[in-house]
Amino acid sequence: MKAYSNIIAAIDFTPSCRNALREAVRLAAASQASLTAVHVMDEFLAHELKRALSTDQASIRADWQERLRKFVEEAGLGTPQIEIEVRIGHPFAELSEACQVHQADLLVMGVKGSRNDPDRVGVIATKCVRKAPVDVLLVREDACGPFKHLATCVDFSDNSRKAVRIALQLAEQDGASLDCLHVYQSALAMSLDYGGIVTPMPMGTDPQALEAWKQDLETFLEPLKAERPQVPVRGIVLERVNIREAILEHVQETHADMVVLGTRGKTGLRELLIGTTAEKIVANAPCSILAVKPEGFSDSHLE
Repeated sequence: MKAYSNIIAAIDFTPSCRNALREAVRLAAASQASLTAVHVMDEFLAHELKRALSTDQASIRADWQERLRKFVEEAGLGTPQIEIEVRIGHPFAELSEACQVHQADLLVMGVKGSRNDPDRVGVIATKCVRKAPVDVLLVREDACGPFKHLATCVDFSDNSRKAVRIALQLAEQDGASLDCLHVYQSALAMSLDYGGIVTPMPMGTDPQALEAWKQDLETFLEPLKAERPQVPVRGIVLERVNIREAILEHVQETHADMVVLGTRGKTGLRELLIGTTAEKIVANAPCSILAVKPEGFSDSHLE
C-alpha cells in the first residue's frame, strides 16, 4: 500500500515553498504518486491586474501559468512529471477544491519557520492543517530530506493508528527511525494543566500506572510494527503535566526532523492531539509536520 497516490504542492513563489516542492517531488517519486503544483492567485489582485493591463482573466491566468512553469523548472528538480495549475480566489477554498478535483490525499506546503525560529506558520497553512480535506505536510524552510528520525503521537484512537501506519511507511521509505510517544497525564496533572497554562514538570511517578501505559502502548504498536519490521521503533511513555510541551521537548531533545500528528484524537481524552494541542505543536515544532486526517474527514463539518 502506498502512503500517498495524488499529491498537491501549494506554490506561492517563496523560498520555503520551493523547499516544499522539492520534498513533494521526492515523496511522489518514492511512491509513484501524481504531483500537481497549484498557485492560487488572490481575486482582488487578479481584478486589479485586469483593470491596469486592460486585459481579461484568461490572459492573466495564462501569464501566471507560465510564471509557475518557470518556477518549477528553476527549482532544479530534474525533469519530474509535474502538472501545473493556476487558480483565482481565496487560497484555502481554492486549495481545498483543487485537492477534491485531483482526488489528492496529501497537500504539501512550505512554512517560513526553521529549527532556530519555528514559530512562523501562516494563517492559511494553519487553516489547511485544521480544515483541508486531506493530510497536510508542512515543510520547514531549512528541512532537507530524506528524513532520518520521525516522531508520532499515540492516543490509542483509530486516527492515531492511521498516523503511526503512515509514519512507519515514510520511515521505511527513507530508512529512518521512529519514536511513538504517549504522554500520560494523571488526574492531578490534568487539573494542573487546565487551560494549558502550566509549564512542563515531572510528576511524582506512579510506577504501576506507568507500567500499565507502557504495556498498552506496546500492545497497540505490536501489529503495526509487524507490518514494517525493518523500521527501528521505540515506544515511549512520559508522565507530564503539559502534553503539548512534553511532545515539543521530546522532538527537540531527539532532533526529530518530522512529527506525524493525528489531528482528531480520542475525544474522551481531553484535547490529546486535537484542537489546541495539535495547533501548538504545528506552530512551535522545530521540524516538518505531517497532519493526518481521520477516515471520512471533510472540511464541511469544521466551518
